[in-house]
Amino acid sequence: MEPDGCAVPLHQERQPKSYTGCDIPADPELVAEGWQFRCNTDHSRLNDVVDTYKELGFEIHLEPVNLTGLSSDCGGCASLLQTFSAVYTKK
Repeated sequence: MEPDGCAVPLHQERQPKSYTGCDIPADPELVAEGWQFRCNTDHSRLNDVVDTYKELGFEIHLEPVNLTGLSSDCGGCASLLQTFSAVYTKK
C-alpha cells in the first residue's frame, strides 16, 4: 500500500533483497563521516546524477564500487561494475 492508502499493483511492488545474493555495502567509514550512499551508476548517467544532487544542495563524493560482497558466481556483474561509481552525498 502507498502512504495515501492506494494499492500498488503486484508487478510494480519493489521486492526487497530481490538481487541474486550479492551484497554491495556502503562504505562504513564514509557513512560514519555523515555521507549517505545514494546509488551505483555507470559513466553514462554519472554526470546527470552528480548535477542533480549538486542542484539540490548536496556535497558529492564518488568512490569505485566495492566489489568484495559479490558472490563467486557474479563474474559478469563484477566486470561490468568495475566501471561504475558509488555516489555518496552530504548536506
